Amino acid sequence: MAAAAGIDGTQATARQLLDLPGFAQEFLRRNPRYRAEHRALAILPAGHAPPAREVMARRWGLSFPL
Repeated sequence: MAAAAGIDGTQATARQLLDLPGFAQEFLRRNPRYRAEHRALAILPAGHAPPAREVMARRWGLSFPL
């Protein structure tokens, strides 16, 4: 089945080993909308970045332990 989807055995096995946060990270890493938003945040001046990051985190359902 993996071969039919164009995925070699190594990639399929690597994905099966991911825990839920790892899978979510891979999803976001490959998502063009998330990547564009992340790039836009990277160029913001330092004073604007923290509030914008919080908004982005909420929009994408991200949470980070304190």
